[in-house]
This record gives sequence, structure tokens and C-alpha cells, in this order.
Amino acid sequence: MEDAYIQSRQNDQVKNLVKLRERKHRDRQERFLIEGLRELGHAIGSGYSIETLYYCPEYFPSAEHTAFIEERRRADATSLVRMSEDAFNKATYREGPDGIIAIAKQQRHSIHELNVSDAPLLLVLEGIEKPGNLGAILRSAEGAGADAVILVDCVLDLYNPNAIRSSQGLVFALPIICTEQSFLAKWLTAHKIQTIATTPDTENLHWDIDYTLPTALFFGSESDGLSDLWLSSTDQRIRIPMAGRADSLNVAAAAAVCLYEARRQRS
Repeated sequence: MEDAYIQSRQNDQVKNLVKLRERKHRDRQERFLIEGLRELGHAIGSGYSIETLYYCPEYFPSAEHTAFIEERRRADATSLVRMSEDAFNKATYREGPDGIIAIAKQQRHSIHELNVSDAPLLLVLEGIEKPGNLGAILRSAEGAGADAVILVDCVLDLYNPNAIRSSQGLVFALPIICTEQSFLAKWLTAHKIQTIATTPDTENLHWDIDYTLPTALFFGSESDGLSDLWLSSTDQRIRIPMAGRADSLNVAAAAAVCLYEARRQRS
């Protein structure tokens, strides 16, 4: 059976792909876009349901992309739609596309479903605003072996195309949970997890902490840092020493530094 084919950039499916760049349409449809073979591979490997896969062979940079489409066709697990270059050019969001876009169903993770190990390493993000930062943080969290990422009062949509792209698809590899301050505080206490707040206003350095204990690392928003609630209620505060003129690091860089110190100690 031949795949469906879209030639016109005025096609309704092309228009819907453009709509799904916006959060209101993603929320209404409970769907989101995945662009790129690497990102799509992570999503499939993490059990995301792929509803429709759009492809344009003229954009394929390698034989691996052709083989992937053939594999999906044999598996008969996804609706495949070929697109003309013109139609794909309108549908694609990213620069330098590789000829693959998919529509997938959103997933929601609850903190009640989180199976914590004896000594979990959790990353808690409060009020992160920039999708590029969120994506970069998720790459570091996955690379450093974090068990989960918990978003508190996060104004960001997890399925923002820039977050997916900057995470290189690793947004799909970790449990990512949205919750509220009061509930999270009780849950961490109940599970006897030490809470570590990052702030420049402390003498304790980030390597002075025993990360081999059950640990939740807290990072605040790019503009305001952590709220007073967390700064006053966490078990300890840490800072990253700065030897130059800069007084702080970007939140994504700071998260990477602390996560990999935890990784070093746990190794």
C-alpha cells in the first residue's frame, strides 16, 4: 500500500502542523510535534504513541532516514505521509530539517507514579522560563543519571519545539513531573530526601555536599532564582565558586556543574 502524499502547502494537515507549534493548539489536541530522526527515536524508545509520520525524502541527509521509514512501514505502526518539498518547507519549524516530522500524543507523569530508588537524585526546577534552558538542563540531567525532573510553577510547556530540540529528544528519556510547592515539600519530607538550594548567598560550595544521600537539587528561574519559600525551607544552600568577573552562571550551566559533581561522587 502506497503512503499518502501531500503536494500543496495549503493542505489542511500542513496547516495543522503549523498550528501545533503553538501551545494552545497542543493543549487542545493533546498532541505535539517531534522533528528529527534522533528526537523521534528517543520518543519511540520511551513509549510515546506516534500517530502520523510526515517525511520528505529530498531532505534526508543519510540512508539511515530511508531505512527508518521502511522500518516503520513494515511495522505498520504509524500512519505515513509523504510530502513535497514545498509542503514540507512550510510544515518544518527548525533550520536545517532532516525530512522527518511526527505528531505524537502527550504524556502526563504524576509524582505518585514515581518509583524512587534508595538514593534518588532529583532535579527540581522552579519557574524556568526559556525552553532552550529547559532542554539543555534535561540533557545534563539525563547524562548525569538523574532519576527524574520535577517542575514547580513552570510557565513553560514541556512540549515546546525548542525544548525538544535543545534537549536533542532527551525530554522523552526521563520522568518529568509538574507539581505544586506545598505538595512537593511534603512528598520530599515523607521520602526523607535532602533538599539542596542553589544560591549565591551562602558560603557552602557545591562540592561540599554529600550527594550520595537521597538528594533533590533546586534551581530557580533565570531572572529571579529560587523563591524565598524554598530558600528558607531547604536543608542546605550551595553556590558555585566564581573566579572571574562573572558573578553567576546561566541556570543550564549551573545545573550541569552540580549534577556532574553528584555523578562524580556517586561513581
